[in-house]
Order: sequence, then C-alpha cells, then structure tokens
Amino acid sequence: MSTTGKFSDNIKNNKNDIIKYFCEFLGTFTLVIFAAGAVIVDSLTAGSLGPVGCGLISGIIVAAIIYTFVNISGAHINPALSITATLLGYLDKRLLIGYIIAQMTGSALAGFCLLWFLGNHANIGANVPNNQLNISTSTVFIIEFFLALILMLIIAATGFDKRAHKHTAGLIIGGVVAIEVMLMGPVSGAAMNPARAFGPYLASGNIDNYWIYVLAPVAGMLTGGGIFRLTHFIKK
Repeated sequence: MSTTGKFSDNIKNNKNDIIKYFCEFLGTFTLVIFAAGAVIVDSLTAGSLGPVGCGLISGIIVAAIIYTFVNISGAHINPALSITATLLGYLDKRLLIGYIIAQMTGSALAGFCLLWFLGNHANIGANVPNNQLNISTSTVFIIEFFLALILMLIIAATGFDKRAHKHTAGLIIGGVVAIEVMLMGPVSGAAMNPARAFGPYLASGNIDNYWIYVLAPVAGMLTGGGIFRLTHFIKK
C-alpha cells in the first residue's frame, strides 16, 4: 500500500473514532439528563414519579440510546462496561481511553445542565445511599457490585454473544436497568455506572460517596464479564 493510501486510511480511521467518541458523549449526556433529572423532578414534585417512574425513565432511555448508537459505538455509555468489553475483546484497546473521556465529559456537562435548569436539589440526582435506612457502606458496596454484575452478564449474553437475538438486546438491557433502579434505587442509588454518577456528584460539589459508584460497578462488571466467559464458553 502506498504512503498516500495509508495516510487516507488513517484519516478515515481517526474520523470514525471521533464519531464513536461523540456517540458515547451524547449517549451518556442523554442518560444522565433523564436518569438524574428524574430523581430531581421526583424530589421537586413530592414523589410524583416514585421508584417505578424513575426506574422506567432510566430503563427506557437506556434502551433508546442502545438502539440509536449500538451500530456505531456499541452504546456503552458506561466506563465499567467499556473496560470489561475491552478485556473480553469486544472493544479495541486503542479506543478505551477515548470512550471513558467521552462518557465522563458527557456526564459532567449533563450534571451542570441539570444544576442550571432545575437547581441544586436532591444532590443533582446523584446516586446516594439511603442513610435513613441505616445501612452500612459495605452493604451499599455489595448491592452496587451485585447490580453491576447482573447487568454486565445480561449485556454480554444478549449483546455480545453471536448466538443471541440481538434485536431484542436493547429492550432486555433497558428492562434490567429499570428493574434494578426500581428495586434498589431507594436503597443504594442503583448506579451500575461510574459515568451516571459522576456529573451529578461533580455539579453538587459533594463527592464523599462517589468512590462507591466507581469501584463497585467496575468490580461488578469485571466479575460479570468473567462469569459470561465461563458460562458461555467464550475465549478472549
């Protein structure tokens, strides 16, 4: 191949990479606007949405983002998912840092947009432990770890496995997100995603519990990915 041909291919690859990063940025921005926004609106309207409403909003928007961007970037919108996908061989290693930067930047912008639009209410919709339940930090961590593990296992089984009916993956994944938010959102926050939590924590100015929503989802999704490889006989 000529030098000119290689140069043209590099330009094309760089353009494709930028488009993927933009999709991850926009997808994560949209997720946080709707998911965290639902928490704020629920607080401002005396619980008009409730756990079911917040869960449905989170799940439906995740499904919508998947069907919009899955054929371009994979619609990860989650650093823990991108890390796990890289280790499983479903994301090129060279894209990982760009994906994470795009996801976290999209979340940060969404957090400050919510602060501007709706004000500093309900910790800007951040995922937080319910202190009124007097549950320990370790319990919250275990819950978040388990939620991320289950979500990753289902994402891999429905979205990565070639034997899966992938046209239903978005609905299944969105449904699982909805159920997890409905069930455990009022208890542990149900983030399953460091980027979902990042923007609201940053905009609220209080990051005391943010570490939980970084370490637990990453550990949970890595474990879920390992289980997927074991149960579905997937080799890297």
